[in-house]
Amino acid sequence: MSNNTNKIIQSLVFIASKMEDKTVDVMKAYKLLWLADRCHLRMYGRTITGDKYYALPMGLVPTDAKHILDGVKTRMETPADYFDRWIEKRDLHKYTAIAPPDMDEFSESDIEVLEKVLTLYGGYSRHELSKLSHKYPEWRQYEDMLKDEHRANAFPINIDLMFENSEEDNSELFNQSDEVLAITKELYHEFNR
Repeated sequence: MSNNTNKIIQSLVFIASKMEDKTVDVMKAYKLLWLADRCHLRMYGRTITGDKYYALPMGLVPTDAKHILDGVKTRMETPADYFDRWIEKRDLHKYTAIAPPDMDEFSESDIEVLEKVLTLYGGYSRHELSKLSHKYPEWRQYEDMLKDEHRANAFPINIDLMFENSEEDNSELFNQSDEVLAITKELYHEFNR
């Protein structure tokens, strides 16, 4: 796994480059990244971005992607001026891809999954994607805690929950067999010891 944020930035660029005016709402981008990472993890035993996810009231958020777009230091190294060559923040809630994505950052499976997610969910609004994310175990596990006003409103998710199915899921993204999920979960843990 990469020790810098290039791939996260390129994934954000990839998503925006497929949108009208190459501009996307940040919450929508976070949810599309989550869908792509969840799908890739279940199919291949690794996420695309290597990002860590938190459950928040509005759904799942990739922390480094959020920090990058907020201009905050991340847990991984961000090369100097790299962000500025690819992304321009429009305002607090939107960003634009100012160059095409560097496709060398992606594997064939990364591209396949990102394209599939954008085909299936690229037309969804940020609110529709937020509502969708609430159907999955990696958010539901924290739902009661998120509703408790006396507790924090962000919880690091247990990535193993992404290997679990949602009873409300009708998506072709997450129709992997139990056998495939057992293998990819084992692969994930083997490479992330």
